[in-house]
Amino acid sequence: MGSQWRIGSNRRSAHAWRATAVVAAVALVCAPAVQGQRAPRYGGRHRSDAGTPCKIVCAPSVTLMPAVLRTHVRGGPLVESTSTGVSHRLPGSSSMEIIVAVASRTAIPHLSIFGSVQWLPNATAQRNPFTLYSANELGESIRANAPTITIGASAEVVPATLTRGWFDLAANVGDLFSQAARPNDVSSYTHKLDLDLVAHAHAFAWTPPRSYLHRVSVFGILDYVATGLPRAGDEVPVGRRFLTDARPLAFIAGLALPITPAIR
Repeated sequence: MGSQWRIGSNRRSAHAWRATAVVAAVALVCAPAVQGQRAPRYGGRHRSDAGTPCKIVCAPSVTLMPAVLRTHVRGGPLVESTSTGVSHRLPGSSSMEIIVAVASRTAIPHLSIFGSVQWLPNATAQRNPFTLYSANELGESIRANAPTITIGASAEVVPATLTRGWFDLAANVGDLFSQAARPNDVSSYTHKLDLDLVAHAHAFAWTPPRSYLHRVSVFGILDYVATGLPRAGDEVPVGRRFLTDARPLAFIAGLALPITPAIR
């Protein structure tokens, strides 16, 4: 919504470990749309929202969600160099994020399931995680652009029907599969608990109901990766020790652009 922290342990250091991941928010916009992503990644309106009830799971909706991700919303963690003993606080960073979310309403009212893929095309890293060559050795910056995946459920908190179709709010719980961030991780990617609040402003609701623009919305996601991130005392990467726990609260804002037809 996913990060995304969602995005990995090298995303400008601590910034990437948010993941970018669950992306996300499909379940409410997409289906109520996922992150709206998270339905669309995450929640929101599902196509016309007036469809017939589902027996188990409705037909899925797909949403493209270009966005801007801001990490360390409440300030970054305090870290120190193990070689010099100098400490500093990791700064927040802003990166472009691309989310593709798939979401489906379920037979349970106001509940959707979603899956999303998150990608940070311009995030940077100090070292290539595969070749281990550093940016200084290569003479140019290294893109930390590996994708992350989120799968979970989204529950409507404020349905669009209560706001005359102008606004909706959803809460998401997901499994974020993103780059390892703890010193004892033995896999390149690890599973993390990802929690989100996803809001959609249907800014184009005034346009003709059958037009594509009518289905486009502006979304905002408050993303929190609850597990799998560095804690005080962890040395990640080697040579940098966390003096406080990671602060994985991030904010994502962008447009939810439906890909699937309004009625299928």
